[in-house]
Amino acid sequence: MKNNCSDSLQLLALVPHRDARRILRAWSASLFSKELYGAWSFPWVIPIAVLNRPLSGPELKNRALILRRTIDLSGGKCATGPLAVTALSNNVSVFGPSVNMELSDSFFAFEDNVAELRISPFIIGSGLCHADAPPNVNPPCLSFSAAALANMRFRSLSSRNGLSNDFSFEWEIDKLFWLPKP
Repeated sequence: MKNNCSDSLQLLALVPHRDARRILRAWSASLFSKELYGAWSFPWVIPIAVLNRPLSGPELKNRALILRRTIDLSGGKCATGPLAVTALSNNVSVFGPSVNMELSDSFFAFEDNVAELRISPFIIGSGLCHADAPPNVNPPCLSFSAAALANMRFRSLSSRNGLSNDFSFEWEIDKLFWLPKP
């Protein structure tokens, strides 16, 4: 994983269907209105791995097929659970509903350093927090089968004085590779 959040993090992300993201957007809005800083600082996606390089279209398509088969073996849907926090780097932690997904090492066969790559636990990113101070909130319960894999870049925005801001980030999600229908 990269250690400096001023660098752009290259992530592999699972993007739930917009119906699930709509519910999460409303939840983030309620958290933000309660002055929970960081509630709008991360997109509503599941970060799966920190990558050394973006994956190619064929690699993403292949991983989408593997992921569909994995989800089908566990009932055909991803379901969310209690709030969890996961670290993307040494100084960037994301909170959101935990996701009941297990991925084997073969899913990560595109890299040699699987242990460093994999993000755990899996959560649907709903905001940023300090790892030692997660918010005390209850996330919505979701269940979805429609989702897509994509490369995602995530980076800190600096303030006018050049210092990085704890909760000011930007991201870009590339082309979506939808999981095949069950």
